[in-house]
Amino acid sequence: MAWQYKVLTMENFLGSDDDLTVEEKLNKCGKDDWEFAGVLQKPYTTLGKDPKVDGDCIIFKKRTKY
Repeated sequence: MAWQYKVLTMENFLGSDDDLTVEEKLNKCGKDDWEFAGVLQKPYTTLGKDPKVDGDCIIFKKRTKY
């Protein structure tokens, strides 16, 4: 088995389904078998390198059969 990941910007996650609370949004993802895996924060730019992440992201994962 392997993992499949879903990465959403916080802005996208919080802006979706505006009538739902954060808890309800997380439960909605859980009903589709997505498990909350963590938050990826946009790193500070250092040494002139641009970060590969545009903003803070929320990460979900679920098992796949392949």
